[in-house]
Amino acid sequence: MQRVVARGDPLARGRAYGRQAAAKVQRCIAAYREAFQHRAGLAWRDALAHARGFEDDIAVFSPASLLEMRGIAEGAGAEFDAILALNCRSELMFAAARRGAVPSECTSFAVAPEGSADGHMLLGQNWDWVPFAREVCVLVEMQRDDGPDFATVVEAGMLAKVGFNSAGLGLCTNTLVSAKDAGSRGVPYHVMLRALLDAESVAGAERILTSVDRALSANYLVADKSGAAANFETTAGGASAVRTTRPARGFLAHSNHFLDPEFAPIDAYVGNSPHSLTRLDAMRRGLAGPGLSVERMQAILRDHDHAPNGICGHPDPAAHPLYSRTTVASVVADLTTGDVWLTEGPPCSAQYEHYTLPARAVA
Repeated sequence: MQRVVARGDPLARGRAYGRQAAAKVQRCIAAYREAFQHRAGLAWRDALAHARGFEDDIAVFSPASLLEMRGIAEGAGAEFDAILALNCRSELMFAAARRGAVPSECTSFAVAPEGSADGHMLLGQNWDWVPFAREVCVLVEMQRDDGPDFATVVEAGMLAKVGFNSAGLGLCTNTLVSAKDAGSRGVPYHVMLRALLDAESVAGAERILTSVDRALSANYLVADKSGAAANFETTAGGASAVRTTRPARGFLAHSNHFLDPEFAPIDAYVGNSPHSLTRLDAMRRGLAGPGLSVERMQAILRDHDHAPNGICGHPDPAAHPLYSRTTVASVVADLTTGDVWLTEGPPCSAQYEHYTLPARAVA
């Protein structure tokens, strides 16, 4: 996986990111231009116009995120509106998601110290998405003077996805679709993911998540090196649209459907993607076993029950590439030690590579 290292203020970081990943940023723009049209019925000009509708909300919530996006655009030689559209891609594809046309993304877990083999805090997931995402995926490391350094595995041009920071916080995420998602205004999903990497604890992440209206449903699984972990199911809206769960029997797990009894009846996804249920069941069965170590979690993330729609996902050869699903990256982190292992592609066929979390002191 291409590694991008950027430092400086938000604009400078964005420029460095865009410059180093320029070819993949341009490929990502081209791929989403096709995806918006093919799957959501959005012509490119309409996608750009829709994305511009979120700019004011982003500017109020996180001006630095807008600067980072402007820097990415400058560094990659792309239009700012195109980078904005990439970072609003989930909101732009909402109509496709309501039709059940977006493949499920991700099976995630957290293992608290009381549940792990060595008393460490473990966090990770398989990030599943359309096959072209593998061609544009990058590992971005941001070295900052205005908050914790962080690293994130993400599609080139986007601000954040799965990530970890120098304060010892880790973030995993799952797509959710609710009947309440109706083109709401608010902070876009990927901008919220970026903002959560500013947090230095689970409690800090919760404050950020509940401080503003969000534009779309999503699941956020957060843990930190102190051993704290929490799962936040959200629909579009503010603090009242968040449901929080803590580890039970030493772990948390999530896939792509609502688990909260109040939110479950408005789930607009699982009826079209029942393998979210089977993946969650397989993850829970794995977590119920003994010896939950980094190696054991890597083995669970290779699970192929209900293939090709297992925890370890592979494209269905009968499906159109824009409607298919694959594991883009697999990530397991030991937040106690600051070590991360990740793959480019499905973990059954790609070796986990070791990466050390940024550890530079926060200014």
